[in-house]
Amino acid sequence: MGTLHDVLEKRSDEVMGRWQRFVQGTIVPESLTVIELVDHLPVFLGEVIDALRDADAGRSPESGPGETKTATTHGGQRLRLGFSLDAVVREYGAMRDAIISVGRDAGAQITFAEAQVVFDATIEGIASAVSEYARQRDAELHRQHNEHVAFLAHEFRNPLGSAVMATTILEDRGFIPPTQRATSALKSSLSKLEELIDHALDSARISAGVELRPEVLRISRVLEGVETAAAANAEARDVTLILKIEHDIELVGDARLIHSALSNVVRNAIKFTHGGGVVEIRSRVEGERLVIEVEDSCGGLPPGQVEQAFAPFVRLANSQTQKGFGLGLAIAKQAVDAHGGSLRVQNLPGKGCIFVLEIPIVAPMSGPSNHG
Repeated sequence: MGTLHDVLEKRSDEVMGRWQRFVQGTIVPESLTVIELVDHLPVFLGEVIDALRDADAGRSPESGPGETKTATTHGGQRLRLGFSLDAVVREYGAMRDAIISVGRDAGAQITFAEAQVVFDATIEGIASAVSEYARQRDAELHRQHNEHVAFLAHEFRNPLGSAVMATTILEDRGFIPPTQRATSALKSSLSKLEELIDHALDSARISAGVELRPEVLRISRVLEGVETAAAANAEARDVTLILKIEHDIELVGDARLIHSALSNVVRNAIKFTHGGGVVEIRSRVEGERLVIEVEDSCGGLPPGQVEQAFAPFVRLANSQTQKGFGLGLAIAKQAVDAHGGSLRVQNLPGKGCIFVLEIPIVAPMSGPSNHG
């Protein structure tokens, strides 16, 4: 009836069909498309056939599954599709069973040497696929961890910076009894630090993300709190803060995330506004959405930087300062997105920028979120 590799060459489609019946709906989801399911496995089967042919001719294999990128690429693809490591291992075992069962059904007398080649090829395929799966998974976990730490560190820097700035102002005034505004900024910043520490402890206890905590918020109080927290920073940079509330409404949302989003946008505006300039915060209602605009006097963004404004670790060019990690606007967008809202920027060349936050008045708040 011929050798095993002869049978497999003629019946490779049957092998793949039998393998598919083995795995679909059991090892892998039944809803997975055939193209995603099959992936590089037909090429892997071809490599097994080549290895069997070389062994039958008494030659050392010129190449094998362990020496090509087939199984390695397959492991990365399975990770992206959400496969478990167990599923990756078992589908290679299913391929081995499909090869042997098709060979036997075709009447091939499978020798020990042929069975050993199939076994070795399966082990090599599993090793390559699992190694790449684990490598990419670990790299992604490391990336997510670093991003989370960077975001958290940036959130610590903002309120701490306000506290230091407020203290500096008090010292510069020769310990004269502080103004109510500076005192409020200091208390607000220290309170924010305490809140962030609590959040860090919560994040260490749960891996599925932070549950959004919806509550009814009076928008005037939120915006006045943001203005108070940023006042010392604005004063130190000789920037005038103006707050205009067209409609004072109640909003359902997570106070921590909304405050974080607004604070980051306002702080960013102050940071890049030229001395003697103005940062204006405006709020209004359009239909079922709250619209908040933060207009600065930065002089506008250079060509190509509008698209990068909300990317993590991208710092917008400015002649006054190059400090910071470029995370503030990314954090703000993350917080607004968590509420089903949007954050965009309008560039005013030669004048400044307007950052526009749109948040549903009754935001979708169900389910966990990894934001914040």
